[in-house]
Amino acid sequence: MPADRKINTRYCSDKVRVDYAHVGLYDVQSRQVWIARKRLGVVPVRVSHARLLVGGTQDTSTADKDRYLCFWFHTPGTGEGYVHGYPIDWSEGHLLVRVDPNWNYTTCEFIPSTDTAKVERNIEQQYNWGRRIFEAYASAKPRFPLSWHMVGPRATDSSFYVQRIEGAP
Repeated sequence: MPADRKINTRYCSDKVRVDYAHVGLYDVQSRQVWIARKRLGVVPVRVSHARLLVGGTQDTSTADKDRYLCFWFHTPGTGEGYVHGYPIDWSEGHLLVRVDPNWNYTTCEFIPSTDTAKVERNIEQQYNWGRRIFEAYASAKPRFPLSWHMVGPRATDSSFYVQRIEGAP
């Protein structure tokens, strides 16, 4: 099945928006960003990533999710608390991109921690994808400061405030 057929377009759109908090997926094959649609009675930042795919639901996942990089987009005031013990200024906008040092989204294969060269290349690739996602949000010209973070399984796998923009006037 082609990648675009795996996307549940009832629940997501390929138009990047900065006016509401939401979850999203980055298709590593087509290099396309997909975000949860704003729907009546549904809080888009609370939608499961699997729900954005055909066959996934709010409560169950789908194996197809393993080829998409997951992220969360927060407008000012829509997040709270610490991320892996790190303080985040939730009065600003934030893009949190999942990083998984041991999962290769392109090949859908596990990389053992002992293969440090492959793990490092994999992390670099995921940072490049994160940068592309951030650039898509920056080009939407949010009217608020926006930072992006790579959030891994543990705090030591994460990088906070990778890049920040002030926002459009």
